[in-house]
Amino acid sequence: MPQVPAAYGAAGAAHLHAPADRDPVDHAPPAAAPAPQRGPLGSQTEGMAAIRAVWERAGETERRRPARPGRPQRRREPKHFAPALLGILVCACLLMFFAWSAAPALWISVGHSHSGTATVTSCQTGFAPSCTGTFTTGDWSRELALTGEVTLDDLGTELPARATGPDAHSAYIGGTGGLLLRWAPALVLFMAVAFTLVAASGATRLYEGRSAAIGLCWIAAGAVLTAALAFAW
Repeated sequence: MPQVPAAYGAAGAAHLHAPADRDPVDHAPPAAAPAPQRGPLGSQTEGMAAIRAVWERAGETERRRPARPGRPQRRREPKHFAPALLGILVCACLLMFFAWSAAPALWISVGHSHSGTATVTSCQTGFAPSCTGTFTTGDWSRELALTGEVTLDDLGTELPARATGPDAHSAYIGGTGGLLLRWAPALVLFMAVAFTLVAASGATRLYEGRSAAIGLCWIAAGAVLTAALAFAW
């Protein structure tokens, strides 16, 4: 049987008979303060700072990026006054010519016409053959230039014709197909000259007021066509 040391009993007895008023909690280490709670995504200030840092780095990268190789764009100087003025005058004359050529046939095609009889009185041959005659309706009669399907062989004959009115300068002899060939090509050429007017005037080379200058060219072309239609009425 094992022997129990003599001191064991004394120590155990002393431990058992310790004063009861001793609190073991007094000698425990103090509890640590709770750490502040942080959201999983951080605060709003930290988020804005991160976004600002990203944008600043992107701007620095863009500034350090080398320029793209290539030919530098040449600045187009405004057109000189004399060539621009000459181009405007030439285009204006062409616009008036094509508008005046298309206006009577266009009015007759849309139904604005007086039907009557044209008596061919004279014809001229050559580079630009032409005939004249007396156009007669039930209300008025007038000497007019004859256009359309009329030749020297028709001299002295009476042919059905149409004119825009008593103030017309010409009468047309022929069908609707011939009328279309008289005004459609003229209007196409009119539009082409209008585009040429914009380029010749130098409006496309302006850096300030470019849209206004281009619009002014188109307004001028429209005014010429309107005037031609008004005179041919």
